[in-house]
Amino acid sequence: MKRILFLAAVVLVIGCGGSKIQLNNGTGLDLEEVTLTIGDNSQTWQNIAADKTFGSDLAFPLGASSILLEWKTAGEQWSMEYVAIDSASLADRVSILFAPEEISVNYSF
Repeated sequence: MKRILFLAAVVLVIGCGGSKIQLNNGTGLDLEEVTLTIGDNSQTWQNIAADKTFGSDLAFPLGASSILLEWKTAGEQWSMEYVAIDSASLADRVSILFAPEEISVNYSF
């Protein structure tokens, strides 16, 4: 698990494009669908490979907001919820690593 987290962090630092929010599939599985919901807004992606980093331009509202990540593969579905910090809307970049038993959110200001 530590190796996956390290590799995901490296991928996030090296391979990120211009999106404000970068997500990394740390599940070890190829996913059929991933949905990110922040506040009242959501975005869905299809066919996300294991350890793939992908981006979103969803905006964080002012104040604390919830992040809901849902993903599906092979007939199974997982979800993780996390409360973002109050100043998430001010961050230059937010990196989210998700796996079945954890979610890690890092903010760059």
